Amino acid sequence: MRETKAVILAAGKGTRMRSELPKVLHKVEGKPMIQHSIEKARAAGVGEIIVVVGYKREMIMDFLGDSVKYAIQEEQLGTGHAVACARPHLEGFDGNVVVLYGDMPLLSPQTIRRLIERRDETDAAAVLLTIMLDNPPDFGRIVRDEKGRVMRIVEVKDATPEQLKIKEINVGAYCFDCQSLLPALEQLRNDNAQGEYYLTDVAEVLYRQGKLVETVQTENIEEALGINDPVHLAFAEKLADIRYAESLYELIDATIALARGRK
Repeated sequence: MRETKAVILAAGKGTRMRSELPKVLHKVEGKPMIQHSIEKARAAGVGEIIVVVGYKREMIMDFLGDSVKYAIQEEQLGTGHAVACARPHLEGFDGNVVVLYGDMPLLSPQTIRRLIERRDETDAAAVLLTIMLDNPPDFGRIVRDEKGRVMRIVEVKDATPEQLKIKEINVGAYCFDCQSLLPALEQLRNDNAQGEYYLTDVAEVLYRQGKLVETVQTENIEEALGINDPVHLAFAEKLADIRYAESLYELIDATIALARGRK
């Protein structure tokens, strides 16, 4: 396996959490979400980890200390801009770059490893984690060409009615060839509904360059759960209750609580 670095995005305020605490410091299963992301990246074989921080960054940096490298995103101009802020740590690096979100604590090391292995096996410029859902939520849709190759990821707010019918969605975990990623980031534009630089647009940039963009599919919907508000946080804890139930009665109680949380 080629040398692999990870960039973990943790700069957002997380307004919907209704808390002054940075979103990634909220706890799931007894530990901050950012700690889950870091531990799982390391368990997948990642070496150096770069955490992109912004809102109340001192709190995150105090918690993590010198266990990781840091990149500062002064203004939250989008996920593509966030990854670009990590450029000083990536210049001249000829290896894999895994990009993860600090608010996805349920992503498994095995899935991260699959992304890395697929990139190594295929020499793709990028590998995206996707999932097939009959009723997709507001996640970006994977648009493919007539040969089945990934052409682009279209965000819901920019999608046409036809594109919204696509069942394959972008989960939000990636493995890039660093030497393909950095030039592609320079070509991102913010002419979209959010006025932001989307990391997801890198897929289209690479496709237009004739480079291969691969996918890995997960069948585990838990892994796609991003924690954006207190309801999501409680939902994640209920999932943990189900996984760790020690008896049939505990499992039944946890399942009922989970069903109620979905309403």
